[in-house]
Amino acid sequence: MSSNAFDHNARFRAKVIPQDIWVERKDPRYTEVEEVQGRWHYVERLFPKLRIPEPTKEASPTGWKAPSKTVPDFPYFIGRTRNHMLPVYEKHVYKDRVRVTQVRKVQGDIWVFEQDLKNYLQKKLGTEIESHVNEICCWVNVKGQHENIIKKLVI
Repeated sequence: MSSNAFDHNARFRAKVIPQDIWVERKDPRYTEVEEVQGRWHYVERLFPKLRIPEPTKEASPTGWKAPSKTVPDFPYFIGRTRNHMLPVYEKHVYKDRVRVTQVRKVQGDIWVFEQDLKNYLQKKLGTEIESHVNEICCWVNVKGQHENIIKKLVI
């Protein structure tokens, strides 16, 4: 009583027996692979670097300066980022209405650093400075765009 009208598996049956799937099929559009010895360095330079190279000891024309060999005797320390840059960033907060400068990676007594930073900026700018300290995340926010001035203090 089986008919094609009610045979649901009929549409899934193969009309032609497939070839062996393990037989290598070559596409005529592609050529053979040729391995050239002594050219691997061209490929290696395309790979991402596994580690960041050490920076130069002299200052660069972009304004980057190497860290000093002697550490100043302060109760705090501002570390550099993994790319050897100063962790001073400008941000926009409160729906892009307020500009804030953030100093990250502050180690040690963050409250002394905040007071020194406020005193330094008040002397430079001649105005009252508002700041916010996040002791857990080790950063200090200062209201306004003061990235270049703060970098001079941190170096």
